[in-house]
Amino acid sequence: MRMHKLVVLLLVAGPALADGAQKSVATGGLPTGDLTSAAIRMVLGLAVVLALLGATAWVSRRFRVGTGMRGGLIEVISGLSLGARERVVLIRVGGDQVLVGVSPSGMRTLHVLNQTQNCNQNPRQTGEFANYMDRNP
Repeated sequence: MRMHKLVVLLLVAGPALADGAQKSVATGGLPTGDLTSAAIRMVLGLAVVLALLGATAWVSRRFRVGTGMRGGLIEVISGLSLGARERVVLIRVGGDQVLVGVSPSGMRTLHVLNQTQNCNQNPRQTGEFANYMDRNP
């Protein structure tokens, strides 16, 4: 009786086993001779993934994800890259502006502009400096 069930099981499962032997896991279940369609599917899949990655980067830059702290106590006004890993950043803290140097070794305060210093600045002096820079590049 057991032998009879085994024979019936092999007869029923035989076509499925034979069909599975002709397909390859590397081609995603396609017959082994159909590598062109597998390559096309792989390239299209890669293109979709790269397109999604690019769209995500564009949306992130477009909406500036992560800069939702505007109007807070600390605000980055401007930044300038001086080299591969060095930057100078102008930060507003309350009413003061702080010029900070950023490097791989850390951060260092370069200059602090108090709010009272900005108000006491003579516009005529900045005009003279601009004229000097125009005359002597």
